[in-house]
Amino acid sequence: MSKINGVYRHEPSDTTLTLTEGDDRTGSFTGTLSLSGIEYPIAFGNFHFRHGFSTGPVAISFNTLTADGTAQAWVMFSPDQAYTRLRALGSAADMMGNIGLNGLEFIRQNR
Repeated sequence: MSKINGVYRHEPSDTTLTLTEGDDRTGSFTGTLSLSGIEYPIAFGNFHFRHGFSTGPVAISFNTLTADGTAQAWVMFSPDQAYTRLRALGSAADMMGNIGLNGLEFIRQNR
């Protein structure tokens, strides 16, 4: 089981990120992104760090599709493999081609 598994929150926007089934060997995970209580499944969850090292930065990315047809792509950064804070930049595009950007910091909740 990977240390990346857990629940992360950004309180001001009522956004919760739940990462499950993390696999350090393949760098993959599943989970959900919850926006104001509505959960959306994560697709193509990946994370990368230097194999063989237990410290150092981690790059994280995932996509999700919301019920209204808006696709979201997120790129995150953790300064270490403790995953206490995930700094994120997300973009959303709807079927009309409108694009929006979000910058959030997700805080890991108690295990």
